[in-house]
Amino acid sequence: MQTLPALRAGALAFACALAPVAHAADATDLLTGIPRLACEATLCLSSSLRPSECSPSLEHYFGIKRFNRHGLDWGATVAARRSFLSQCPAAADPGMPKRVEAISHGAGKCDADYLNRSYADTAYKWRKRGYRYDAVTGNREPIYEVQALSTVTLTQLPTWCVAYNDHDWTYELSVRYVGRPTMGGRWVKAQDYEAAQARWDADHGGQWAQGWNFSLSDPRQRAGL
Repeated sequence: MQTLPALRAGALAFACALAPVAHAADATDLLTGIPRLACEATLCLSSSLRPSECSPSLEHYFGIKRFNRHGLDWGATVAARRSFLSQCPAAADPGMPKRVEAISHGAGKCDADYLNRSYADTAYKWRKRGYRYDAVTGNREPIYEVQALSTVTLTQLPTWCVAYNDHDWTYELSVRYVGRPTMGGRWVKAQDYEAAQARWDADHGGQWAQGWNFSLSDPRQRAGL
């Protein structure tokens, strides 16, 4: 298999796992067609680095889709993508079937951008500004000041993402959750976590949070207003 220059350092361990493909000579001389694309896709999908050499194999991989009368059939799509990756000669080596399974379930669905889009929601920053008298009911009702906040409610990775991201043969695929769901949390790349969390703490503390309450539901709806 061709060693992709930008992946050499980060994917060294995984490249070694694919080494049986190229014992006798450079794999570029041995592999062509679908087997070559399958091996390249397996390597490229195991790293956050995606040089231009990855484009043909990734286009082929993500172009594999299966549909039913309701739209995209995810189960059938996973099976078809697994079948494609399994055509790499190294796919039957020790540890590789499990890796191929993890890639087919997680690739494209476990990065920060996808998680932030798919689990986007709205949180509420609010406080009571006083009360008003309802002449009809005779009740005193609170007056709320409310600000809507964009947030991501998923804080724990699905099991398939753990299997895909957190593996000895991956390079910089892991993601971590920054902040809190009620205060505008989100996912970031693991290598960016410390800086992102520090910025979040600075932006969401002090005067920004002082005297406010935070929730995932609008307090006016809870109060029936």
